[in-house]
Amino acid sequence: MRSVAWDFELGSRHGLVWTEPKHFPWIVVLVPTLVGLPVLWLGISSAVEAQQSQGAWYYGLPLLIVGAVIVAAAGYFLFLALTRRQAQVWVGHYQHGIVREVAGHVPEAYSWDEIDGIRRRSTKVTNGIVSATTHELWVRPREGAEITVTDAYKGGARFIDELDQAFTRVRLPQDRDRLKAGERVDCFGIHLDPAGVGYLDRRLGWREVDGVTVKQGWLEIRRHGDGKPWVRLSVEVVQNLSVFLALAAVMRQEAAGKRTRPGDPA
Repeated sequence: MRSVAWDFELGSRHGLVWTEPKHFPWIVVLVPTLVGLPVLWLGISSAVEAQQSQGAWYYGLPLLIVGAVIVAAAGYFLFLALTRRQAQVWVGHYQHGIVREVAGHVPEAYSWDEIDGIRRRSTKVTNGIVSATTHELWVRPREGAEITVTDAYKGGARFIDELDQAFTRVRLPQDRDRLKAGERVDCFGIHLDPAGVGYLDRRLGWREVDGVTVKQGWLEIRRHGDGKPWVRLSVEVVQNLSVFLALAAVMRQEAAGKRTRPGDPA
C-alpha cells in the first residue's frame, strides 16, 4: 500500500483502517466429520454383514442414512467456509487521496480529483436499554468499484470523519469556483446553482430558502412560510453532503445580503 501511494504521489498517510475477518468455527465441520464417518462405516459394515449372513443388506440402511446425513452436513459447512470467507481489506487515507488493498490483490489508488464523491450515514440503534451509533461511508471513484468503510473496520468512525473533512477541504473551493462561474453543482439526488437549489424537476430560489438542516439522518430544506420541508432526503443519498451544506450556507448569506441592499426588492 505504501509503495502504491508513493507511485501515485498521494503524500503522507493520515489514517488507516482494516477489517478483521471472523474465523470460521471449524468445530462445526470437525465434529460432524468425526461422528459421521464412523457411523457411515458402521452402516456399510452392517449392510455387508447382513448381506452375507441373511441376504438382506438393507438391515444396515438406518446407520447408512444417519452417517450419510451427518457427513453431508459436514460437507455443507465446509463449502460455506471455503466460499463465504471474506478477504481482509485495508483502506488508507493519504494527503492527496485514498488507497484500498484487498488481501491477495493489487492495491487501488485514487487521488481526490479521481473521486466523484462520497456519501455517509450515521444511524442510532437502541434496544431500549443501551444505544449505539453505526457509521458507514461510501467513496465513489470515477473509475473502479465503490469503496465502503463501516464499523467492521477497526477505527472506522474516526476514519470516516477525518476522510470526510479532508475531502471537503479539497472539493469545497473547487465547487465554490464552479458556482461563481455560473455552473451547476450536482450532489446526486439534489443540486445547486447560483440561482437556487433543485431536486429532480423542482427548484427553489435562494431567497425562498428558509433553512437547510440535517436532523436525525435527514436533510431538510424549508421554504419561507411552509409548515413542512420543501424537500426531505436521507443523508445517505446526498453526495458530498458537507460540501452541499457549506455551499448552501454561503449562497443563502449572499442572497440575504442582496435582499437588504437599498433599492433591492424584498
